[in-house]
Amino acid sequence: MSPLESRTLRLHVARRLSFGPTNALMGSINKVGTTQWIDNQLNWSAISESAIDPYLAKFPRASMTASQIANGVDPWMVKYDLAMATLIRAVWGKRQLYELLCDFWSNHFNIDVNHDTAAAHKPTDDRNVVRRHATGRFADMLVASAKSPAMLVFLDQASSRADGDRIPNENYARELLELHTVGIGGGYDEADIKEVAHLLTGWTLTDPWVGKYTFNPTWHDMGPLATGGSVLGWKPNGLTGQAAGQSFLVHLARHPKTANRLAYKLAVRFIGDHVKPTDAVVTNAAKAYTSNDTAIAPMVRSLLLSAEFTAAPAKKARRPFEYVAGSMRQVGMKFDPAKSENMMWISIDLLSKLGQVPHCWPAPNGYPDSDGKWLSAGAMVSRWNAATTIGQGMWLGMPAYDPARLLGTPVPTTVGGVIDKLSVSVLQAKLPASLRNAILGAVGMTADTPWLSWYNSRGLLSYVLQSPANQMR
Repeated sequence: MSPLESRTLRLHVARRLSFGPTNALMGSINKVGTTQWIDNQLNWSAISESAIDPYLAKFPRASMTASQIANGVDPWMVKYDLAMATLIRAVWGKRQLYELLCDFWSNHFNIDVNHDTAAAHKPTDDRNVVRRHATGRFADMLVASAKSPAMLVFLDQASSRADGDRIPNENYARELLELHTVGIGGGYDEADIKEVAHLLTGWTLTDPWVGKYTFNPTWHDMGPLATGGSVLGWKPNGLTGQAAGQSFLVHLARHPKTANRLAYKLAVRFIGDHVKPTDAVVTNAAKAYTSNDTAIAPMVRSLLLSAEFTAAPAKKARRPFEYVAGSMRQVGMKFDPAKSENMMWISIDLLSKLGQVPHCWPAPNGYPDSDGKWLSAGAMVSRWNAATTIGQGMWLGMPAYDPARLLGTPVPTTVGGVIDKLSVSVLQAKLPASLRNAILGAVGMTADTPWLSWYNSRGLLSYVLQSPANQMR
């Protein structure tokens, strides 16, 4: 076996490129090797997810149109259904790398599902913008996002007009440049933002609450760009209306600053906070993006097959959603359709206390992707409490998981042996001696203390889930 296919690398791939390592996942990686597994995951459409369709069906608003949500029962439940659909795919789905990428793009093109007008449109945005284009061409995703009803109302573009004496709304134009593409320092100024705001006037909806994208030419005016000038090297060259705006979006997607910024953000997500925008791993990924006309998959593949990725085990903290979903996944949490509502409320409560319910970040910049944002003293207490909830199986009577399955047969005869077995079952590796000893000290036992048949392993499992080994990816 080559050094690149060591167990350390395979476990690193399982932890970093999924929501949590399991026996089945490790088996898949062991069978084909890390490179082929990554390629298989990037070809996500070939991986069947039919097994989780019955689970998703319990949260129907996540697959509805805005009209169906607005005219259906309890439309206010859309944010819970969408969050649960996201959690189900993370815990029980097989398209693990794809789901991580969907999470990344959901934050990149963040839309708060609590926004009154955007709420009913958000599931459609999730399907048609994020999930459809997660590994495709970024240019296509950017155009789809610009036409997304959820984005149009969230950033006020749907009401932006330049007819008569009206001044265009600059919110979307600003975030398009600052967050979605070239970024701060990308070479634009306030005058450019005003020009882009004019350029995109007329991009609106047939109806703000349930309508679809449309272009209204009577609201459109090219503004300063009509008489010459350029933005980040783009000129209208005779284009106007929707065609001009779409041409500019594709230009932004192909801009070198966009390539570098996306490569850097993905490097931070999958390698770690220590990566710098000028590092070779970022530059190489940006080249893969550019040479493949804004294709996302080659850029991601460049990062994941890099030496920098290989050298970064346990250097990235799990954000709260990853921590909760991963812990549920690793203990083998069961989904009981009859008790899906119980699971929803407890899951949402856990994620709310930790500060990361999917699609609920209020600002356009998305949930932070910096370890320091999630690892304060108060946050760690909430994480430990969440681990206790999951470990103890406190799911309102639901058969959350089978502790006996984690211990296997024969059951270890000592407390130290039980800790080791639980660690291997949920972490795919034994805990370091220092962490193992800390758990033994907390329960007032030694490694050689006999394990009695009436002991409850859930408490020890909670400690394993609380450990730093489960906090990092």
